[in-house]
Amino acid sequence: MKPTLLPFCRLLGGLFSLPLAAADFYVSPGGNNANPGSLDSPWRTIQHAAETVSAGSAVFIRGGVYSEKVGIYVSGNATVGPIVFKAYPGEEPIIDGTGLPFDPVNSNALISIYDQSHLRIEGLTLRNLKTATRYLVPIGILVENESHHIELVDNVIHDIETNYNGLDGGDAHGIAIFGSAATPLSDVLIAGNELFDLKLGSSEALVLNGNVTDFEVRENVVRDCNNIGIDFIGYEGTAPTPALDRARDGICRNNLVYNIDSSFNPAYSGNFVTGGGDTSAGGIYVDGGARILIEGNVVHHCNIGIELASEHAGRTTEEITVRNNLLYHNTIGGLFLGGYDTQRGSTRQCLVTNNTLFENDTNQDGNGEIYLQFDVRDCTFRNNLLKSNSQGLLIGNPYTQNSGNLVDHQLFFAPGGAQEWQWKNVFYTALTGYRSGSGNDAASLLLDPLFTDTAKHDFRLASGSPGRNAADPAFIGAIGETDLHGASRVNEARVDHGAIEYRAAATDAALAIGGDAPGFGTVVWRRDGPAVRDFEISHTGTEAFRPVRFAFEGTGASAFRLERSFARLGPGQTRLVRVSFSPDAVGAYTADLVIQGAFATDHELRLSLTGAAIAPDQLPDERAGLSPSAPVGNDVYQTNGLGQTVVLSMKRRKVSAWFRAENDGALADDLRLSGSRGDRWVKVSYFRSDAQGRRNVSASLFAGTDLLSLAPGAGQSDECRLAKSHRAEGRKLRRSYAVTVMSATAPQWSDRAIVGVVAK
Repeated sequence: MKPTLLPFCRLLGGLFSLPLAAADFYVSPGGNNANPGSLDSPWRTIQHAAETVSAGSAVFIRGGVYSEKVGIYVSGNATVGPIVFKAYPGEEPIIDGTGLPFDPVNSNALISIYDQSHLRIEGLTLRNLKTATRYLVPIGILVENESHHIELVDNVIHDIETNYNGLDGGDAHGIAIFGSAATPLSDVLIAGNELFDLKLGSSEALVLNGNVTDFEVRENVVRDCNNIGIDFIGYEGTAPTPALDRARDGICRNNLVYNIDSSFNPAYSGNFVTGGGDTSAGGIYVDGGARILIEGNVVHHCNIGIELASEHAGRTTEEITVRNNLLYHNTIGGLFLGGYDTQRGSTRQCLVTNNTLFENDTNQDGNGEIYLQFDVRDCTFRNNLLKSNSQGLLIGNPYTQNSGNLVDHQLFFAPGGAQEWQWKNVFYTALTGYRSGSGNDAASLLLDPLFTDTAKHDFRLASGSPGRNAADPAFIGAIGETDLHGASRVNEARVDHGAIEYRAAATDAALAIGGDAPGFGTVVWRRDGPAVRDFEISHTGTEAFRPVRFAFEGTGASAFRLERSFARLGPGQTRLVRVSFSPDAVGAYTADLVIQGAFATDHELRLSLTGAAIAPDQLPDERAGLSPSAPVGNDVYQTNGLGQTVVLSMKRRKVSAWFRAENDGALADDLRLSGSRGDRWVKVSYFRSDAQGRRNVSASLFAGTDLLSLAPGAGQSDECRLAKSHRAEGRKLRRSYAVTVMSATAPQWSDRAIVGVVAK
């Protein structure tokens, strides 16, 4: 899972310009870099600002599309303040990589920060940086070397892709933090970003790798990617000093991670379309990191929920605390620890406490809710709530090398009495036998936890739950520790099992919905861009709302797509949810956008969505006539049959007829023409007069490659010349010559016109 690191070279042009004094500056797609950068006279490119402004400045980026890669060559400081690059209020600036060239030597990131400090990137959308070339690495935002005090906040990153179709050499990242120097890359905040639809090859959506310290990764949404979601890496040779070559001393808090699946990834022997590859991608992964707090995260429908491992022999992941997380419906397991085989490293001195693991290992591969791989030592597991699926496996541990681990005060449950534990490769089907054989879980329980409503993904404990006030009586929460919702970790006399502490519903805990009406109107099917609507979700209560699931439900669910979501909604906050309507067929569509979360009163929100899709308005009309001013057509489309016919009496050796292709639809379109060839009796040639002059277009019509770009209501007349050969002299001939016009956008829409030739 090692990414390919590329050297990064500064552009010299930015090194010799004098920085402007601290102020507010503006960038707009309609600006000019010769302008002063004011609101009324903005700059044209973000790159110009990134080479020009000084500490304490704010660069407001107006809405629109910017086709550029941005290298930031300026820094703020602790005295004057940071430099902030942020979206202009209420607008969406988009850095788009479509068509941008890839540099085989330098960084290929839409935003690159190298050896800079005190910077904040806020509210930008980065998209569409893609390559199929091996060893080229597209990245949304790259921070590298000795950078420090960097904040990446509320950005949206999607469609960053390696489409290399091989096992080795394809890599991509949404956000990459590479500590590649002897001095640590430090003081990094990555908060409120959303990363989705990333094709990552052997790499990760959001990664901190190498000599990186003092970081916080919080409240991000990472979803719908074909490899690891969030990763903290060590020992890959990123930093020059092996002892410092690991991400360490940081926090991973309150993130939402889902739909992380490597089976469609060629780097794992999968196919982009049909899948079939290995399923081994973790939602949150620590590979060689140290002293990292992982708390309050929701991870579902990934291959692995959370993994603490070391892929390098002789190296260790250590002192990781995993607490108050919710892991459910992950395909091969909830929580993995240790190296994935005996040739890997170890996991040591980690604390796993107060997590809820619900029906993981959905593939029923024999891993269970918690799975101890090779060389797990001196780790503590307590106060966790484990509910298995019908497989029944609660803990898997096939390795005898694991030692020194303390496991107690869990609440276990398996449906139908099918519970099973594996410890050092011995299976136990009764709690008493497991206790005796393993020495674990003397104070643990085997009872139905009585969740509030699992059908609605509400994993709170009901008032009568055996997990209420039943976990370790000696437990004392860490300073500032809360449960999954941000409430007090110990609410009553004793801590509860699992991630969510029981408490009675607060009377003022509610959600208020505001924003546009949920109707999407009429959309032309497969022609225009999708209809997009924004919804504001406002929180007027007192307890944090943690969504555990965003989904579309109903008969028309496939027509809607989630474009923006959130990982946490605090009291008094408002978050944006963006939905697009992009149907795949003509018809009316209705669905509900469902936002489910464990909340004091309303834990499920439903927004009813409606949209209508009409057929593409591409109406090609091909007409025929005996003169350019009088073609005949019948306004019949998609006939794909004989079409309309005009009869020409060929009394002379050479005559002309006319065909006219028209766009009778309401939308511009490219029309593809194909025309009949002649034979040994009659030679057929087509001629066109247009902006390129009069020219023979017979070859392109014969090949069916002739394209006309026509505005609505526009048309193009072509002359069809017919010439009898010497063989045809004195013969009676009946021939038909046709031109078919087809919409290039919607090829099922076509029309045909025919010239029937009668010769004597």
